[in-house]
This record gives sequence, structure tokens and C-alpha cells, in this order.
Amino acid sequence: MYFKTDIEPRLSEFPIKFGDKILTLGSCFSEVIGSFFNKNKFNCLTNPFGNIYNFKSLLNVLEVTLKIKELDVSKIIERENTFYHLDYHSEVCGLSKDDLILHIKEINNAVFEQLKSTDYLFITLGTSWVYKQIATNQTVSNCHKLPANIFTKEILDLEEQKSVFKKLHYILSEVNPSLKIIITVSPVRHIKDKIEQNSVSKAILRLVCDFACKEFQNVEYFPSYEIMMDDLRDYRYYKADLIHPNEIAETYIIEKFKERYFNENDLLLLKKWDNIRSGLNHRPFNPKSNSHQTFLKNLMIKLESFETYFDVSAEKEIIQNQLLSEA
Repeated sequence: MYFKTDIEPRLSEFPIKFGDKILTLGSCFSEVIGSFFNKNKFNCLTNPFGNIYNFKSLLNVLEVTLKIKELDVSKIIERENTFYHLDYHSEVCGLSKDDLILHIKEINNAVFEQLKSTDYLFITLGTSWVYKQIATNQTVSNCHKLPANIFTKEILDLEEQKSVFKKLHYILSEVNPSLKIIITVSPVRHIKDKIEQNSVSKAILRLVCDFACKEFQNVEYFPSYEIMMDDLRDYRYYKADLIHPNEIAETYIIEKFKERYFNENDLLLLKKWDNIRSGLNHRPFNPKSNSHQTFLKNLMIKLESFETYFDVSAEKEIIQNQLLSEA
């Protein structure tokens, strides 16, 4: 008897290995993926623009980042003595208009440099619903708590999103022809759009992803949405808001991600590194005891075995500061 539908892992055609460069963009689930990579010492730039939930808004910021068009300063707004841009998340802000523009340029430069040589771009799509500023008829990424009556809300249909993705793929390929793109539909439920319309929204996103994978050889889909909805399929895997996956669900999805994108040897390395991270976080009752000092020396040996994969100097310094001098 079966009580759940497992999504069988399969090794991706784009296996990830230690030393690969990663960029994650999109909705908040991109931060979950980025956090995994950063904990495991990958060169990963995680959601530098802040949360962006749809392809159209993502295209808007990347066109500026890749210097295809200028930053639209008419979209800069002031609220409570802080300046924001309608194409960027509220965490991208400044105390003046010039401060905000400088901040955006710094972010764009960092993304551009990462994109030129990154191995994998991970994109999470949250919704097909977008807001448009009535005065300009321009799509915005964030309304920044401005009055609702200055925006309209509409859904991006399948053909429009396919067109947007084609353009997005083209400009990314111009910068980095060897880039591999992994796309997924966010497992976060956008129930502010109402449950029925969230289903429509997610269905369109899933069709766009299916189109992208069939159209372009360097694009692959990871089923985080399906894992949440069809494999876990229970409210106990959501946070109290019943919208966001909880820590158990995130961990489960990451495990499925690891099974798909890492070979057996690298999975073993990830497990060993996880044990080292746990050791670094260990807080002993008596730091000067012989047993803990021996523990630290063994941990140092394990750390040194990872030097061929990535820089562990910061972790070695932490241990060195806890080791007692034998002089």
C-alpha cells in the first residue's frame, strides 16, 4: 500500500560539480536554492535583485543589467523618505535618488560579472500575474505599497511569456553561450490571487517551462512545484501561513535536487561537508578538555581534505582559534 506519490530522481543532463559558478534569480524559492549552494561553498550569487516573480519583470532588469537599455529613472518613487524602483524589490533602496541609482548599478555590475562566466542560472517563477502602472502602461515588479488605484493587474498569457523567454534566452546566450539554465515553478502558493487564479497562473508557468525545455537544449526543468503539490501533498509541510513550504519541505526538495544534479561521489562529499559544518557549529561544555581538543584536531584534518575543492581558510581559522597551544 502506498500513501504518497514519489517523484523518482534521475540524474540530470547538466550535473553540477564543486567549483561551478551559480546565479539564482526569481521568487523567494531561489533563495532556498542559493542558500544550499552557499552553505556548500559554491561560488553562488543569490537573488541579487531581490524577489522577482515573473518572466517579464526579470527581463526588464536583465536588459538593464546587460546594458541593452538604460535604467528607467521615471520608475523611481519615494515613500517615507526612502527611494525605490518599481522594477526592483523593496530591499533594493536608497536614502536619495542618486543613492538608489548607484546601488542598482552596483548590483547590476555584480550580476553582469557573474553571468559572463557562470555555469548555471537557476530561475524560479512565482506567478503569471503582473501589475502595470496605469500612467505608463509599464509592467512593474513591485508596487512598494503605493495606492492600488494607480496600477492594474493582469495575467501574462502563454504566447506572451513564450516570447519573453525567447528574448531572455537570447540576451543571456549573447553574454554567456555556454550557460546552462535550470527553471522551476515556485512551490509557494500565491493565494492572494485566489486559489482558482493561482492554479491558472501556475499552469501557464508550467507550460512556458515545458516550451523552454523543448525549444532550447541548454534549458532544463526541476520539478519543485510538483514535489510540493504531488509528492508531499499535505498542509503539515507548510508554514503557519499555509503559503510557504516549511523547513521540512524545503529540506526534502533540496534532497531531491541533490539526487538529480550530483553524482554519487559528489553526494558523498556533500554529506561529509555537512558533517564538518555540524562540527564547526558544535558548542562544547568544556572547550579546553582533551576530548574536545582531539575533536578539533580531527576536524582540522577533515577540513584540509577539502582544500582541493574550495577555499576552507575561514573555517580553518575558526578551529585554529580554539586549539590550545602545545608549547
